[in-house]
Amino acid sequence: MRRNKKLTGFRDLIVWQLASDFSKEIYKLVQNFPRSERYSLSDDLLRAARSIPANIAEGWGRIFPKEKITFYNIANGSAEECANHLIEARNIEYIDKSTCERLQNRVHVISVKLTNLITSTRKRVESSSKRSTSNKRT
Repeated sequence: MRRNKKLTGFRDLIVWQLASDFSKEIYKLVQNFPRSERYSLSDDLLRAARSIPANIAEGWGRIFPKEKITFYNIANGSAEECANHLIEARNIEYIDKSTCERLQNRVHVISVKLTNLITSTRKRVESSSKRSTSNKRT
């Protein structure tokens, strides 16, 4: 993962990199779920996991900061949805406790980083609106 480098696209965001890796791991995980879950829990978990990096990418591509925040919030909601589905998978013994805890920790890190991205984007919006307000007064 790259640090201290100018961001040129969504692929440079550490949170997107983490989310993409998480999505790949979930894809491998659900391959071991019973076939009867193919259009149920497996599909729900995989869709939620894939939604995280997809919404980060879509948010990055938006021009207006408020739109960016909307998509980052959707990604954060999908992360929480994954956390729920992992608990469900543990409760019905599709995954063991250590796998559930490890994946819960990964999704928590993603959620925290998304929250930080949302906060920094919101601060840019507030800073921009303060500058535009002060420019109108002069």
